[in-house]
Amino acid sequence: IVYDQMCATEKRRRRKRGLLEDPDWRVVINPDVCEGCGDCGVQSNCLSVVPLETEFGRKRAIDQSACNKDFSCIKGFCPSFVLVKGGRRRTRAPSAEHDRLIAALPEPARPSCAEPYGILLAGVGGTGIVTLGALLGTAARLEGKGATVLDKAGLAQKYGAVTSHIRIAERADDLHAVRIAAGGARLLLGIDLVVAASREAVARLDRGSSHAVVNRDPIPTGEFTRSPDLAFPGERLEGTIRAAAAGIDVVDATRLATALIGDAVYANLFLLGVAYQRGQVPLGSDALEQAIALNGVAVEANLRAFRWGRAAAHDAAAVAAAAEAGTVCAAPAPEGLEALIERRTADLRAYQNTAYAARYRALVARAREAERARAPGRQGLAEAVARAFHKLLAYKDEYEVARLYTDGRFRRQVEAQFEGAYGLRFSLAPPLFARRDPETGHLQKRLFGPWTMTAFRLLARFKGLRGTPLDPFGYSAERRRERALIGEYEATVAALIAGLDSDNHALAVEIAEVPLAMRGFGHVKEANIACAKEREAGLLAAFRTPAPQASAAE
Repeated sequence: IVYDQMCATEKRRRRKRGLLEDPDWRVVINPDVCEGCGDCGVQSNCLSVVPLETEFGRKRAIDQSACNKDFSCIKGFCPSFVLVKGGRRRTRAPSAEHDRLIAALPEPARPSCAEPYGILLAGVGGTGIVTLGALLGTAARLEGKGATVLDKAGLAQKYGAVTSHIRIAERADDLHAVRIAAGGARLLLGIDLVVAASREAVARLDRGSSHAVVNRDPIPTGEFTRSPDLAFPGERLEGTIRAAAAGIDVVDATRLATALIGDAVYANLFLLGVAYQRGQVPLGSDALEQAIALNGVAVEANLRAFRWGRAAAHDAAAVAAAAEAGTVCAAPAPEGLEALIERRTADLRAYQNTAYAARYRALVARAREAERARAPGRQGLAEAVARAFHKLLAYKDEYEVARLYTDGRFRRQVEAQFEGAYGLRFSLAPPLFARRDPETGHLQKRLFGPWTMTAFRLLARFKGLRGTPLDPFGYSAERRRERALIGEYEATVAALIAGLDSDNHALAVEIAEVPLAMRGFGHVKEANIACAKEREAGLLAAFRTPAPQASAAE
């Protein structure tokens, strides 16, 4: 069987050129509702569903720049998915601060290309590597220089590794090869850190003469769709490049380009601007900007990206401040255990009431005192209890999902991303109304219109019914299990406190953190609870039966 489908990168390219219909829909995720379970990645196998690190753990977001609009991610069994119909993505207009910073930019000294100057671009399919290589080649020719461009795309469908070898010389006759030899790259422009730190890219660097400008913001790999807690080895990859080059600039290019211009796709020209201002590009700004204009695609935005990159290299603090001013930012993560407890206590008051928050504080205080008394000098147990017990207490039932949609944060998130006339559609599976799939037995999601926000506002007012005999949702097996988990955890923590000492402290922390893996909704959460409980049972058995100590005679 051969399945023939247009690749996502080509589909987006044709949509930009008007050769293919562009659906008038966008998917967004409410990160407050999201549990970070990863079911959306499993269902879609799509790397446009990216990790979003928050105070309450890793959540998910949609990379609007890379989304191919097949909407498979909404199959994930989660009420955090919303479709935005109509409107347009919000862009950042040129600002007075932009003009001021650009006017103050000095022209950097340009490196010589009397000897062929090698520039290696490293990234993934869909991020504009090939276009950037063509722009550099065009700019070189505009200055009367010789240039060769070799793109190595391979099987670079969306997110596949792509490199581009650019060699620039004063005369075309000075270029006798198109591929950059080992140690021959004077500049590595790494749009993707994984590809930039690959063996092939690093081999082109010379410890004495090469400079690297790389994007710190990670682009997820295919493994992330299967391992939702996969840690991105950013520091290790940066270290690999740092050890192979004479100098390195690591820039939050994706975040800054999105905040300043409105689209992550401009990260490549932002990085080029940084490299230019660092004196690592043997071409003039006039030629580079003329090449951007000749390309004829999003000229103004691309010029601003290049200029913002130059400004970031010259005055990083001012550019960071400008980016911060144009972003609707989440609340900063609390620093220290006391701040963490206070933040979660406030959240539980909003979730239910003061008595509910007091229940939380009481258990955390017990764990904190036991850790001080029974395992002096050790840390981690109180924080583990503070995080895990909050998660269990703040389970996302119908009232909480409604509150998290109507407390103002989601509205601000959508307004920061979109403008114009748009409407919202919510992908939900209400347990009292949803049908079940005849094959799997799972509830089936469907779309609900803008009136859902009115229903959410009404539902959020009835949170006082939670857990009472008048709670119509509280009789479901899922809600009964969630309430039972709270009492079970209190008993588990009591057992940990009773048996805690310095030797088993690390194991106690691991046990206390188990509920953090109980993520998701419906059948997804049920499966995760089963796995977590199985793991917890094994850890508790080890906690209750410590390894025998060797005797002094031995």
